[in-house]
Amino acid sequence: MPWQPKILAALCVVLAAACGCAAPTSVDPKPDVETPSKSTAPINIADRADMKLVNGLSINQDTGEVLVRGQVAIRQGFLEQLVCFKGTREHESLVVVNVAASNIHAALLAVGASAGHPGIWSRDKATVNDLKLQPPAGDLVSVQVEFVLDGVTRRCDLGEWIEDARHQEKFNSASFVFAGSHFEPDGRGGQRYTADVTGSTVGLVTFGDELIAYAQVIPDQAEISQPRWQAHTALIPPEGSDVVLILKPYKP
Repeated sequence: MPWQPKILAALCVVLAAACGCAAPTSVDPKPDVETPSKSTAPINIADRADMKLVNGLSINQDTGEVLVRGQVAIRQGFLEQLVCFKGTREHESLVVVNVAASNIHAALLAVGASAGHPGIWSRDKATVNDLKLQPPAGDLVSVQVEFVLDGVTRRCDLGEWIEDARHQEKFNSASFVFAGSHFEPDGRGGQRYTADVTGSTVGLVTFGDELIAYAQVIPDQAEISQPRWQAHTALIPPEGSDVVLILKPYKP
């Protein structure tokens, strides 16, 4: 993906932090990942060799993990996003974070991941059923969540919080890629990172703007692709509970 100069300069501030330079200030007002959770018991990540990039965002250089602090957004209903930026798609996302997608993108680059592109889909209006699907590309990324439930710190694939409304299929938690969103005009003669605007941090259905995308293309129109994946309420802590999103690029 071609990096625009202005955006690259902004992301380099975060990458500089990953290389040991001063961390950027006041990008995100939420607590650092190292700060104890407000839940009934702390999320035990103090023993990790985390490096703060911006508030709410860290990397663990030893394990190659990117850690993002967030909260549970919803516990029931159909899903279109899995993780979103605050004030965007909380009504259809499992987790909401207060870290810009471009900063998370930079952190993934800092642990050696390579971005690809989001998926896209289209249809020929003359033949309504003729769907053209282009899957997303990029390095595979495991998406896990650490949280406290019943006083016990737990860690699982975020996909375990998802169930098939038809009870026919198990969600494939190993199908996420570092799509890398894209750039768009900012209306002032420059460029902006699209996922920073739309909030698409970890996507499920295909809007075509995802930072991390589900590998299977799912059209975002219900008349084409009937909603299927919903929140697995019984396994999700209460709304507003603190969580740590753990992203780890890997190669098969």
